[in-house]
Amino acid sequence: MGYILVVDDDKDVLISIVEILEDSDYTVKAASNGQAALDLIAKQLPDLVVLDIVMPDMDGLEVCRRIRADPFTSKLPVIFLTARGRATDIVHGLDTGGDDYLTKPFEVIELPARIRALLRRAPGGVLESGEEYLTIGDMRLHLKQTEVQISGKIIELTPVEHRLLHCLMVHTGQPVSIDQLLQEVWGYPPGVGDPNLVHVHIVKLRGKIEPDSEHPRLIRNLRGRGYVV
Repeated sequence: MGYILVVDDDKDVLISIVEILEDSDYTVKAASNGQAALDLIAKQLPDLVVLDIVMPDMDGLEVCRRIRADPFTSKLPVIFLTARGRATDIVHGLDTGGDDYLTKPFEVIELPARIRALLRRAPGGVLESGEEYLTIGDMRLHLKQTEVQISGKIIELTPVEHRLLHCLMVHTGQPVSIDQLLQEVWGYPPGVGDPNLVHVHIVKLRGKIEPDSEHPRLIRNLRGRGYVV
């Protein structure tokens, strides 16, 4: 099904995760520190990395930075494992380049579900289209590049931000629920995924495209119904 690299300095956690993933028919390799993980990645590129954040010498955030800085590994999916569930910690991890995160402890079935969701995303994902742009008002989303033009200004987006904005623009005028966004943007099955993942990315996206992110006009929140463009 795929080759997964698991990185955690806690031996018991490492063994547990390896067993969970092997039971789900993944080929799994394990590393107990950041440098060992980078060495394994250099020898054979995994399909996905499950990466603990808090480790001695080189933490998971630094490992992720190095993965993103190398053109050979820059698109490698990364799921962070963290004992820190505060929004600021989550934002920090996602800003570093993580695609998703799980807060310890987590349900046994959740990690394989998150991995399947990330691996199902083909390059381009929802962005595949014969058209070049999707335009709403003065907002023009490039469908082949991760950028949006607003009033003629080009703004660079991350791949996740691009998929998120694309999803909202496709459903323009209609509120898109948190669960629907988790399904369409992250590929999760119904009921799987943390709503904070959506909230954090909405905040980051608003910070890039809204003239005043404290009073958003492009991405609005309809209480109890979701987000709408």
